[in-house]
Amino acid sequence: MRARRALSASRLLHPGAALRLRRAGIARVHVTGRLARVALRGEITGREADELAAELRRLVRNGSRDLIVDLSEVTYLARESAGVFFGTLRALKEVEGSMALRGACPRSAATLHCLGLGRLTEVCGTAR
Repeated sequence: MRARRALSASRLLHPGAALRLRRAGIARVHVTGRLARVALRGEITGREADELAAELRRLVRNGSRDLIVDLSEVTYLARESAGVFFGTLRALKEVEGSMALRGACPRSAATLHCLGLGRLTEVCGTAR
């Protein structure tokens, strides 16, 4: 049976981890074997970008090879924060991994496609 770990910003073993995830804009993380599902929430701006990049790199470093990022609860995605996904994708390619961005609102999806991320990974929007 596969090991399954589920983390949320409200229930974690390490008290500082909840704050760290919230600062990164992360609502939930579910890890099953090599697959990690990360749900983001709220505004993802330059302020959250560094923390988010660190958390996504931590997942890759800890063995996640396939990453699904759920953007359905993201209310705003700044252009400067989208660079986080380029860095994560680069780290995943080095370990033969993959990433998909799901649930992006039309505005966020347009930002990601405008920056060229749609050519490198799957970007799926929502019908709103």
